[in-house]
Amino acid sequence: MEAYWDCSLCRVEDKANAFRCRTCFGKLKGRDRLQREVADRWHTRPVAAVLSAVAAGLGQVYARRWATGLVLATLIPLAIGLVTSVWQGFTYGHVFLAGAALFVLGVAVADARLGPSVRVAPCQQTCPAGVDIPDYLQLLLDGAYEQGHALVRTKIPLVGVIGRICPHPCEIRCIRGIDGEPISINGSKRFLADRHREVVRRQAGERRSGSVVVNGGRRSVGVVGSGPAGIACAYYLSVLGASVTVYEADSVLGGRLGTTIPDYRLPPFILEEELEELRDRGVVFSPDTPVGPGGVGIAELLAEHGGVFLAVGAQESLELKVSGVGGGRDFQDVLRRAKLGLPIELGRRVAVIGGGNAAMDVCRTALRLGATEVHVCYRRTRDEMPARADEVEEALREGVQIHFLTDPVELSGEGGGGGRLVLRKMRLGEPDASGRPRPEPVPGSDWALEVDAVVPALGQRVSGSVFEDAALSGLRREPDGRVWVDPTTQRTSLERVYAGGDAASGPATAVAAMAQGRRAALALWRELVPGRQGPGLRLVDRRIRKPFPGHRETPEAKIREEMPRLSLRARTGNCREVEEGFREAAACREAGRCLQCHREL
Repeated sequence: MEAYWDCSLCRVEDKANAFRCRTCFGKLKGRDRLQREVADRWHTRPVAAVLSAVAAGLGQVYARRWATGLVLATLIPLAIGLVTSVWQGFTYGHVFLAGAALFVLGVAVADARLGPSVRVAPCQQTCPAGVDIPDYLQLLLDGAYEQGHALVRTKIPLVGVIGRICPHPCEIRCIRGIDGEPISINGSKRFLADRHREVVRRQAGERRSGSVVVNGGRRSVGVVGSGPAGIACAYYLSVLGASVTVYEADSVLGGRLGTTIPDYRLPPFILEEELEELRDRGVVFSPDTPVGPGGVGIAELLAEHGGVFLAVGAQESLELKVSGVGGGRDFQDVLRRAKLGLPIELGRRVAVIGGGNAAMDVCRTALRLGATEVHVCYRRTRDEMPARADEVEEALREGVQIHFLTDPVELSGEGGGGGRLVLRKMRLGEPDASGRPRPEPVPGSDWALEVDAVVPALGQRVSGSVFEDAALSGLRREPDGRVWVDPTTQRTSLERVYAGGDAASGPATAVAAMAQGRRAALALWRELVPGRQGPGLRLVDRRIRKPFPGHRETPEAKIREEMPRLSLRARTGNCREVEEGFREAAACREAGRCLQCHREL
């Protein structure tokens, strides 16, 4: 992050072949960038809005947007001068002028509060973390791999992790996909992370610097949970200069990244290497340290730190509610044991209930554990399936049998681990509260499946002993157990206590959790260091940008680069990573397909 410039496309070009781009604040790096964002969000823009309410354009001048402020400041006085110069008594036209003046005042306040509009590409709008996707694709195409990685890291701390597990909703909105195939945005991100790992390993071979110790004084934060939200909060606070301690009840760091995402999707060394970079920043990880009754109390953390961030996740699996004996195996326990190499016996025939990404992880893991017959039962059709389309395709290729419009009604067997699973055919009815068609049973359509193990993967709910802590007795929670937070700051109903990730939003994606952790980090920093933030007074840096020459359409530009994958034979009996990642030439070709739809020609 420290290597990234404020404008990723800044270049010093030949003056005859370049033009000035929008005004920025120069090459801000690391801490200065985040401080500028804190100052802009909680100081500059609110103050500018108030000043513009007093006099149109005054807020823009305060924010050093001189031209816009001058235009807005002259509109109302100019109108008053014109009216007084031709005044011949009150007319209905003056009502229109008064309304126009109020409109100008309202526009001035809104513009001062929201800031200048910047064209944002649809992919970036869809990204939960708001990553500058077209810019890092351009940097990749230019060969500036470290710059591209640093740009992604301004919004996502674990680039290599997200480059492997993100469901990439950005690709659905890719303009390139209107006439052709969408860009492999996530694959390109992973390429940048893999190249960065090579640089880090090379530097580590030359010289290895130990972890730094950060003493932030009262600028100290305790993070409860080392999942995606907790890691993001810790990272951005460390960049700002706070001392951060991450308390993890488990012996394995990373939350579900380290315990439930299978190795064939996320090898453990990827997470560990990126966590090591956080340790080098001064972040202290404290595994095997539960918070709550029987462990470290929240009151102790508040006494030791200036703020606390709760990132405990959704730890309780939803049960399979069917008649009969038991309810099957806990899918989180199955995935954890498989990932950590602990003994687990599923048998030859396994049934997985559910249609989400967790169900895909379980069924593909079962195959790697030796199952010869794996069935996935989902009560809707494939069109309503919440799992990633590519994960479903890979599961089918590996031999998983998916039964759509099928719901379990009875499970019998010793201990509920397996036995006879009675299933019922379903049909789709009217949409339910989720907006998807409601599955309805088809009378007389029951059929049975003999299985050795049943693993329901129906989702999770927020729970944990930390919520039994007396210091959290006044914590406001939603009816489903989620922690209520202010959506702009992630602050809870308690003073100096923030929350994010699954604990606040319910089970969601890792990239969304990281976005919440980043948001909480900036809000916590503002509370720890009150007053105006950001670098001191500096001249606005007007840089020049190489004009975008446009995109030359070719038949090849419509075709997406295929991600190299292990053969089906090579996947048998092991958890080797399936996706092998782009090579340099393929990544550059894929980045070159970007239409740069947010830039002017």
